Amino acid sequence: MAVQSGEPLQFWGWADEGEKISIKQNGSVLGETVGHGKETPWRLKLPAQKPGPVGDLEITGTQTITLTDIVAGEVWLCSGQSNMVMTLQKGPWCGYGGVVDAEKEIAAATDSNIRVFNGKIWMVSSPENAPQFSGTAYFFARQLRSELKVPVGVLVSASGGTAAELWTPPSALKDDAQFAALTAKATAIRDEFGERFASDQTAVAAWKKQVEEARSKGEKPPSTPLSSLTPEQAFAVSDSAPVLKVGALYSSKIQPLAPFNIKGAVWYQGESNARRGEFYTALMASLIKGWRQDWDRSFPFVIVGLAGFGKPEPWTPNQGSYALLREAQIRTAETVQGVGVISALDLGQPSNIHPPNKQDVGRRAALWALHHVYSKQTIVPEGPKFPQVIFTNGKASVHFKDHADGLVLKASDGFELAGDDHKFVAANATLRNNAIEVSAPGVDAPVALRYAFQNFPVNSVYNGAGLPALPFRTDNWPLGPEAK
Repeated sequence: MAVQSGEPLQFWGWADEGEKISIKQNGSVLGETVGHGKETPWRLKLPAQKPGPVGDLEITGTQTITLTDIVAGEVWLCSGQSNMVMTLQKGPWCGYGGVVDAEKEIAAATDSNIRVFNGKIWMVSSPENAPQFSGTAYFFARQLRSELKVPVGVLVSASGGTAAELWTPPSALKDDAQFAALTAKATAIRDEFGERFASDQTAVAAWKKQVEEARSKGEKPPSTPLSSLTPEQAFAVSDSAPVLKVGALYSSKIQPLAPFNIKGAVWYQGESNARRGEFYTALMASLIKGWRQDWDRSFPFVIVGLAGFGKPEPWTPNQGSYALLREAQIRTAETVQGVGVISALDLGQPSNIHPPNKQDVGRRAALWALHHVYSKQTIVPEGPKFPQVIFTNGKASVHFKDHADGLVLKASDGFELAGDDHKFVAANATLRNNAIEVSAPGVDAPVALRYAFQNFPVNSVYNGAGLPALPFRTDNWPLGPEAK
């Protein structure tokens, strides 16, 4: 395995009440304690380790467990939903795996100082193990390893199709009035529509089975069963379910990892919250607060901004609003200390919710960590963000302040302008003296500007380091159902 270097190591286990426990390294006792029974773990802090190989650890009670092949370096927790799960190669471990140049990447995964914990076991980076590695986590680790020249370990704890509520400690939401109101609404929706929704789901599952059987016999498949709920009602039930199961994955996949020493966390999630993005900033603040309490430290937290997906509209009934969700991710980074957000906007594909370019996702997350956590000030950590916008003479003038050196405008579109009528029109952009001037036909007196504020947007603004600008808007006008 890999352990965090440079700080006392947290070790714990279980032993009978009063059973004497000792941990030795090279014959020397590093710590001693006694067991507390099977319900309460014993805990020991071991001396900090320097980066590199760590001598075998011998844990002795009534039996002896020896931990071998340990390295000390940098350890990060990588969590989220399916885009964090997605592995280097497709297989029984992940049906939607397969990164760009997968075979080449797997063959090159020969650095044994990269270690991956998959939720059950530690694995050393090798061509045999790499197909099962989370692409985002592995490429993040590889970039850190390349720059820091120390071993790197990643704890991967992620699950496909999961909402952020499931990963949030219930204790972090117990006094949240907004979440209490959301829970009450979700309960009412479940009570009114839950049984019919479950019945519809059962009917669809049976129909799918019948379709497979019919196709295997060369027969005509049966008609799709009619739903007893409207699409809006079905979406409401789906969205309410995670709210009523808050903490379910936190208790099984995050809490058991604490307090294993980590430097920070990388979070790639949000697709399952896109229909209720207005709650996401507060939810993420609670999630981060709760996790940090478990580790008793305010560790850095890197959020991957959602990749482009679907139609270019800013809202669809089925998909929700990735634009609002990204905005909430950015706001989390603005309001919660030690949190950053990197953009994967330009890495998406309109019809593939699992885009294969996980190399750049992992690399960009690592660039943020190298700059903000490891003080590599010469590394540009992210793309241009949070601009000043001035409306004058029928145009919008956009002045990027942060990470905008070598500003590049790769295309003239990606921007939208609106006047007092709130109707956005596709705009034309030009780069002049490191500022971007935007105008749109028919919008003579613009009052609002949006950039890349769609589910699948055009990405035209980059800095000299080749990193894309974060999306933004100057208005706070409602989208989707709120707009109606």
